Amino acid sequence: TDGIAIADYLAKFPYPVIGAPDDPRSKHETWNKTYETAGVLSRAGLKVCITADHDVTPLYYLPVYAALSVRDAWMSWGLKAVTINPAEVLGIDDRKGSLTAGKDADIVVWDQHPFAYQAHVEQVFLSGKAMC
Repeated sequence: TDGIAIADYLAKFPYPVIGAPDDPRSKHETWNKTYETAGVLSRAGLKVCITADHDVTPLYYLPVYAALSVRDAWMSWGLKAVTINPAEVLGIDDRKGSLTAGKDADIVVWDQHPFAYQAHVEQVFLSGKAMC
């Protein structure tokens, strides 16, 4: 939650950072924090993954946290922070994290950009099969 203060130090090491949202309303240790943390860390050269702070904040807020990070930090590659970057960190990027032939084909189709406030899911595919 305080990665901004040590961004340059963290950038000296080959490790990714996985950050929960720095929502100042969510809990005491984030009261002085900002959604800009992900952008500051990415500009420092770190691989950034955004996560929900489950079970404090539910996973379904993940698109909101990523969108706020993009908005506040101008993190133009925000989708990578919730797709390919976490897949690479978890070692499952051979199957997940991008739209590439031969991968699992777990895909969500949105009616607009997934970070848009009023975005709605239009279609879900799991292993290439339509779910809804």
